[in-house]
Amino acid sequence: MAERKLPAWLQIARLAAAGAVSRLFRAVSAGALRALEFLYGIYALLVLVLWIVPAWAIVHLYRDPIRAGRFTSAAVKVYLFLVGCPVRVIGREHLQEPGPKVLVCNHTSYFDVLPLMAALGVSYRFIAKREVQEMPFIGAFLLRMGHVSFERTSAGARLQQAQGLEELLGKGESVFVFPEGTFTREEGLRHFQLGAFKAAVAAGAPVVPIALAGTRRFLRDLTYLPRPTRVTITVCPPLHQRAAAGDPSSPGESDWHELIRLRDAARDAISLRTGEPVL
Repeated sequence: MAERKLPAWLQIARLAAAGAVSRLFRAVSAGALRALEFLYGIYALLVLVLWIVPAWAIVHLYRDPIRAGRFTSAAVKVYLFLVGCPVRVIGREHLQEPGPKVLVCNHTSYFDVLPLMAALGVSYRFIAKREVQEMPFIGAFLLRMGHVSFERTSAGARLQQAQGLEELLGKGESVFVFPEGTFTREEGLRHFQLGAFKAAVAAGAPVVPIALAGTRRFLRDLTYLPRPTRVTITVCPPLHQRAAAGDPSSPGESDWHELIRLRDAARDAISLRTGEPVL
């Protein structure tokens, strides 16, 4: 017996009802997701406050920057575990090359430093903006670990920063720089400042690009509550110089071309591994 065909108006009514139910389900799901993300953000901030105050007090007991760095790295690992933020590192072997290195990384949020310290340790000097070291709590950690701050108000200040980097590299210390200098809400790699690459050329040190993915979602610029995320840190192969560096006080044309090449190669490597475009 053939199945009885429903009237056209009833078929239309059924389709409309199904569409309404589907839209309602999506709206409820989106609302529930936003509510869960809000609760997560409150939890992550609460854990941060409860974690950072005792950690800040304890780090003041350390006089040795290396021990202070180890404690801070361990404390950050505890925090990331408590907030359920896994950190994956790819290419860690590229950090094993002997000698001082210039580590350059994309900058996406205030959260960037935490997974980097937890996953890569602190066997280098962070080069941070002066404003960061003046921040409550965070500034104390950086000072105790012997990290370096700089002004970015003028070309003279940036030149002084580059000279400071060269001195650290000359002493056999590796440095960690965010060459963008700042971050924004939008995805994409901003212009890389040249100071870190000038120092690398002058000191004959390799540049190691580090691609950071996932931290922008955790605490995007102009937001106040963290969101759940996974962080991936990709350590790219070192970029070695093609020619010996000249006089750092008056770099020649070959040095200039070399630092531009290193800058562009580092930015391209980071863009490739983060999936974010070069702006």
